[in-house]
Amino acid sequence: MNKVLMLLQSEFPPDIRLEKEIKSFSNGGFDVTLLCNQYNKEKNSEYPGVTLFRIPAVSGNIKINKLLNFPLFANPRFLWYAIKAIKKFKPDFLHVHDLPMAPLGWFLNKLFGIPTILDLHEVYPEALKSFNKKGLINFIFKNYRLARILEKWIVHKFDKLVVVVEESKSRLVKMGVPAEKVHVVSNTVDLDTFDISENFREIDLEGNPVLIYSGLVGPDKGLDTPVRGMKYLREYYPEAKLYILGEGPDKPRIEKIIADENISGTQFLPWQGHEIIPSYLNASDICIMVWPSNSFTDTTIPHKLFEYMSQGKKVIVSDAKPLKRIIDETGAGEVFKSNNPQSFADTIKLLYESDKNYGQNGIKAVQNKYNWRVDSEELLNLYNELKERSKK
Repeated sequence: MNKVLMLLQSEFPPDIRLEKEIKSFSNGGFDVTLLCNQYNKEKNSEYPGVTLFRIPAVSGNIKINKLLNFPLFANPRFLWYAIKAIKKFKPDFLHVHDLPMAPLGWFLNKLFGIPTILDLHEVYPEALKSFNKKGLINFIFKNYRLARILEKWIVHKFDKLVVVVEESKSRLVKMGVPAEKVHVVSNTVDLDTFDISENFREIDLEGNPVLIYSGLVGPDKGLDTPVRGMKYLREYYPEAKLYILGEGPDKPRIEKIIADENISGTQFLPWQGHEIIPSYLNASDICIMVWPSNSFTDTTIPHKLFEYMSQGKKVIVSDAKPLKRIIDETGAGEVFKSNNPQSFADTIKLLYESDKNYGQNGIKAVQNKYNWRVDSEELLNLYNELKERSKK
């Protein structure tokens, strides 16, 4: 029993979590096929360790393809291609990624009797609520109230569930899911690939201190807080600089805040790719993870926290529950009060002037616990449990 069929609602690549899971399955002796979307007719790339089976784009318009291929309650196109993939690949397991794919996964489980795992990258209803997207299309396809109703029913229908933090597991257990069915496979860093030595570049960033945020610039990321916090921080350190390394839909709003409030000391840099990011982190003094505490962020964890820690950097995080728990446990940084620019600035000052071994604490925690080798083992153990159950 070593064939896994993954179901994914979006395009692939990229997806850092899937990339790590595929690598783990491949190294563990599993054959993996991934059923995923194709929004752009020209995109037909391959990826090592997995056979890609795409829902083909039918239009030259990406927005139309996203609408037609959205897996709302087992979209007929997804269902058709999923059945084709099962008949061709004959999988031993179905690995379903996130709540929108759950109805399709459940139906295929009933149809074919294949052991099925639901991999919840995040608490999807709370993510939708946090994103708060407007308009009729979003009301129909991304309604967090309907997603909550679906979640309460569907999470009980799978053989195993995978979540990214203990807080998310506790939430499912409170919903009546047996604890032994829920496995925590976190968004930790793959130390074999996120390595500064292989692609090191000497990068010089002006500022004293130098702060870095890397990743998507989205409305849920809380970047308005550190940007506004720069007004207070530059009262302590006139040469302080914040570099936002990435792109995203919230960038125009953040730039407007900077212009309207005449805030200095913040600069956007284009995304460089994960191969180069360690070099940028190396050029910083403090790395920031600032999304505010809410029902979404209190039940998930970003990859970037562990990437920061792996490079031995002082880290500042908001008081979102998983972030605070991990920083309190590891001593890799300090915690500031969500949505509070003054608290952000004061905590940066504390970090910058402290002689505590924040960086070494972070490295030690990542090497011993918060790394993908540990989580990969948990993922493979889950499958071995299902194998043993199937033999009985």
